[in-house]
Amino acid sequence: MTTFNIGTQNAASINNVGGDMVIEGGLHASAQWSYELRSELVRASEELPRVPIPLTVRAKVSDAMLSAAAEAGNGKPDKRRIADLLGRAINTLKEAGALTAAGNSLLESLRRAASLLGPVGAAALALL
Repeated sequence: MTTFNIGTQNAASINNVGGDMVIEGGLHASAQWSYELRSELVRASEELPRVPIPLTVRAKVSDAMLSAAAEAGNGKPDKRRIADLLGRAINTLKEAGALTAAGNSLLESLRRAASLLGPVGAAALALL
């Protein structure tokens, strides 16, 4: 038995094909996940000033999250790099003892961002 963790899908029609399939007129797809991911990272960055942490810690976390958001907005985003940056931001907050003071909005945005990365976001998600 095979299990797929695909997340949210939107489709006009879904075709399961056991052999070859010819698509006339081309195939058009978009990476909605990267837009959603970027939105969550920007939202988390906007919540960061509400967390009572030293400015040096805030700057490190902000840099990592904004770099991840920029990568997510790239034409071909690198999920592994984004996951590393997100993990760095979360770990910095954790080491500063700020995850408990972070607030629900920030934590939820970080959770959603890690979840949108799929399996590569699992390590960042585990830190939360």
